[in-house]
Amino acid sequence: YNDAVVLRRINPAYLLMVLLALAAPLCIHAAVARPTSVEGLTRASSAVLRGHVRSMEARWTPDGKRINTWVTLQPAEVWKGEVPDEVQVLVPGGTVGDLIQKVSGAPRFAVGEEVIVFLEREGIRHFRVSGLALGKFRLEKGRAVPDLEGIAFVGEGPPGAERRVEAMALAELRSRVAVIAK
Repeated sequence: YNDAVVLRRINPAYLLMVLLALAAPLCIHAAVARPTSVEGLTRASSAVLRGHVRSMEARWTPDGKRINTWVTLQPAEVWKGEVPDEVQVLVPGGTVGDLIQKVSGAPRFAVGEEVIVFLEREGIRHFRVSGLALGKFRLEKGRAVPDLEGIAFVGEGPPGAERRVEAMALAELRSRVAVIAK
């Protein structure tokens, strides 16, 4: 057969369906977010702290449909709000046995990691990360670095002099939080 003849015989609707099926795996690994500022995260958070990840435990939800990971943080400094001596943070997704559930845009933690987290209260002793991955920075050589891999930004950036969530010096991040947390 001549290649041109074979292509003419393919139903265009079928071809479109095949192309969409091939593209689908590329789309499911991204989260879409509006550009957020450090100041906006601070306003939306009940607590902001610098601390260390002490432990992580993934568990099934009571309905058995989802996996959540409980991250235990040891606060070193509290920049906004009040937190207990040990902070429990609920993060969607995780690994239980051989099953892995990934949630696009969810923050990722590692035991021993030093972090800055923007937290929303979830009950009396528990928290969630504000803005998912946007609300978690890891500390690297005096810099606060968010993990923005897999996040696509849409819309306009933050207003005026507010600083977009991106890598910055730890001192700058602390001072931007302090201005709003007063």
